[in-house]
Amino acid sequence: MDAKQFIEPVLEKRGLVIMTSLDVKGAFDAAWWPGILKGLKDLKCPRNLYNLSKGYFSNRTAVMNSNNITIERRVTLGFPQGSCSGPGYWNVLYNSMLTLELTRHSIAIAFTDDLLILTRGETVVEAENYMNLETRKIQEWAQNNKLMFNETKSKVTLVSRRKRKEKKGYRNLR
Repeated sequence: MDAKQFIEPVLEKRGLVIMTSLDVKGAFDAAWWPGILKGLKDLKCPRNLYNLSKGYFSNRTAVMNSNNITIERRVTLGFPQGSCSGPGYWNVLYNSMLTLELTRHSIAIAFTDDLLILTRGETVVEAENYMNLETRKIQEWAQNNKLMFNETKSKVTLVSRRKRKEKKGYRNLR
């Protein structure tokens, strides 16, 4: 509904919207614990809950037993499969992305590990320029939080009611 409310007025004024969807690669497995702890501090989490979370993220190991072999590895990110607290911690981490200051031409909408960025403009070039600004901010956030976006699941779509001005087909440029 937020996307629709953003797009409709733009289209009524003959503008256009670039819609970019991004998927966080292995989101729950890649959630970086220091980023979550920083998010808890930024949200002014009560000290007892912050310390409980800090303890939860300390000295964790994963153990695999197979036949007579036991392999143990230190774990420094992610959540156990089916974890009750995992989705809440993910929201704390992802919330820090949603608080990024975007231009007045854009909004970001998140659902679990998916992100939709909508950017409006009067021309394709204007909208592309604003979208490039926004995606740079989001990419920097992802790098700072040790996350990556899945390129094969990410898409860019132009939303417009305008008719194409350029000729269809290919020109031979020599």
